[in-house]
Amino acid sequence: MAKEKYDVAVVGSGAGGATAAYTLVNLGLNVILLEAGRMLNPAKDFMTHTWPWELPFRGQGKPGEYDGLWKINEYTAQLYTNPRKDKYESDPEFHWTRLRGVGGRTNTWGRSCFRHGEMDFKTKSTQGFGEDWPIGYGDLAPYYDKAERLVGISGAKDGYQNMPDGVYCGPPHKPRCTELFLKDRAARLRVPVVAERTAVLSVPYDGRPACHYCGACGNGCDVRARFSSLDVIIPKLRNRPNFKLQTHAIGYQVLTDKEGRARGVSYIDALTRKDYEIEARAVVLAASTVESGRMMLNSKSSIHPKGIANSSGMLGHFLMDSTKSGAMVGIVPDLKNRTRGDEDGAGGSHVTIPRFDYGRQKNYHGGYFLLVGSGFGRGISSSGGLTGWGADLKRKIRQEYGSTISLRGYGERLPDYNNYFELDPEKKDAFGIPQVRFHAGEKENDRKMMEDMYGWMEQILRACDAEIVPYKKYVEPMGDATHECGSARMGTDPAKSVLNSYCQSHDVKNLFVTDGSCFVSLPGTHGITTWIMALAIRASEYLADGLQRGEI
Repeated sequence: MAKEKYDVAVVGSGAGGATAAYTLVNLGLNVILLEAGRMLNPAKDFMTHTWPWELPFRGQGKPGEYDGLWKINEYTAQLYTNPRKDKYESDPEFHWTRLRGVGGRTNTWGRSCFRHGEMDFKTKSTQGFGEDWPIGYGDLAPYYDKAERLVGISGAKDGYQNMPDGVYCGPPHKPRCTELFLKDRAARLRVPVVAERTAVLSVPYDGRPACHYCGACGNGCDVRARFSSLDVIIPKLRNRPNFKLQTHAIGYQVLTDKEGRARGVSYIDALTRKDYEIEARAVVLAASTVESGRMMLNSKSSIHPKGIANSSGMLGHFLMDSTKSGAMVGIVPDLKNRTRGDEDGAGGSHVTIPRFDYGRQKNYHGGYFLLVGSGFGRGISSSGGLTGWGADLKRKIRQEYGSTISLRGYGERLPDYNNYFELDPEKKDAFGIPQVRFHAGEKENDRKMMEDMYGWMEQILRACDAEIVPYKKYVEPMGDATHECGSARMGTDPAKSVLNSYCQSHDVKNLFVTDGSCFVSLPGTHGITTWIMALAIRASEYLADGLQRGEI
């Protein structure tokens, strides 16, 4: 086997891994970054400016091929691992979204970049449920600053409760007509509507152009106007003498020495199917919550019989994902037949409804925000419920186009030991690596929160005088929000946690995990990507200092 020696081997080139590699390289360490997928070419791999009618199946894909698969369609199928081909078991249903390619899921993420406040770190102390993180917002604030300067965020300092203001390179994107209408009507219910804080540039920044408003960020960006580690971090590293990017490298095991310390990583070359070993003084796992956990569970030895860093038996447990409701859509009569205009804007909404239940009596724990959808989209019918034929159908489509507002809830998922994944003793993936199986689903708190979500969504749409499209109440399967986290939680007690407050293994001092695995709670207060990046910077600075001092 071919072997090379590095200071640090980092597994995964998404938000946590690329950020860790960037921090470590800048601190002078010799770093190899392993990515399971290929190098992506935005000009070829992202069909950002392809219209639906230019594709054989109008962007949806062959009937039945992608039905029910979140984010996978005719625009993105070349990026994602299709779970119907690379199968895994789950009971109840779990949606595991995998994107193997440089940049990982930052290539198609939702781009929401709100900070999380003290209440989100200290749920037990401030709200009476869950567990407190061993760190607070004050510990992470300086690293949020660094992450946000790296990303480039468009936003405004709103001074909103438990949603600290950040570092913004430009103003928020201007709201669309429908969003201004929603804000006015929601105010009658004392429901706040604030500008989205997004990783899509409203002004040129760091050698990147401002967004040109094609509205297709979710399919990837071919001009670098929205952040991905592929477009922002990797270019800053490629020519550095102390950095190497190894693509097609499917990490599957952390190697250990006779004392049980990490000594490197084993990986399979996805093209040749050959095994290789990388030797390093320290290992950072950031392959995504599930993949990092799978790799640790697969790293068994006489010293680590339950998998590396798993003396507590907690690895894989307390798996979380946002409690995500189905959508509710309303057709607003006042907005029907309005003059067409270019409202594509930055992909997604330019406004959001942040958590607004502070101080309100309720029968569940945690809170949620409401994701907004509106404007002139690419689809022929925003309401999605039109049927008919010929001239009458065309008339209805034109009448409704641009008149709809959709709402969907994303809420806090309580940490639960019984939500977990484990190695499947029978199934292996396409490369012969033991597969995971999931045991994670909605609980009573999720169902009670869902009822509240639908109640408020209906109130808000009624305040808009909207005709609400018939809907069914439900909670999406876990994983559908693609906010998986928590399966190697941090804590102060090695018997009850996997990592310490610096994302360092309690058991193996030269092993760090810098993706969402370390999360203790998952608040209902917007995205977690810059949170992961801030944690990765903090952990990487600690690791670099420890290596340079000879303490790790």
